[in-house]
Amino acid sequence: MSVITKGKTFANGEQLTAGKLNQMLDAAVFSSAAVDNTKTTLSGGAITIAPNGITATEIAQSFLDTIYPIGSIYSNASNSANPATLLGFGTWVRVEGKVIVGYDSDDDDFDAVGSGNNTNSTTGSKTHTLTTTEIPPHYHTYTEAYNANSYDNGSIAFTQLRTSNTGNGNIGENGDGTGNAAPHNNLQPYYVAHMWRRTA
Repeated sequence: MSVITKGKTFANGEQLTAGKLNQMLDAAVFSSAAVDNTKTTLSGGAITIAPNGITATEIAQSFLDTIYPIGSIYSNASNSANPATLLGFGTWVRVEGKVIVGYDSDDDDFDAVGSGNNTNSTTGSKTHTLTTTEIPPHYHTYTEAYNANSYDNGSIAFTQLRTSNTGNGNIGENGDGTGNAAPHNNLQPYYVAHMWRRTA
């Protein structure tokens, strides 16, 4: 490591080295116009931090500004205040009724940042009503009973007992099928908190 020595006079053609640069910087002189005397002050030709020029709050805000750059998500489980007020910087918009999902370029539902910006334009839904093609394959068991004796109504003759049959027919009151087609809960387990996204 170079030893810093104040002042340096360079001879014609002398090579500039890191050590010599240190000597130049250490002997630098600043004019009074280089400081505003509020946060920094000029003392003996060097710029120093003025007394109380940089507060603990400003240091904290600078740190938070670094760890919450534009695009960051901030969440709080108890304080609903806008982070601009709570943290003292930035422009924030509330994220409401959404969960965060990691970006995945190989999945058309998660291949773009934002809600509904993906290839499939999906955003998710709290409830969902199954379509016919989404209903799992299944069967309804039912029993058909007839008089064991021969019976002829003039057009159809029954001559044997049919006791049961299993099929996937449309079974229900008035032949309208089973179920009411009500939407079902489509929510994952969740924890509610105040959430914000930084935009500026």
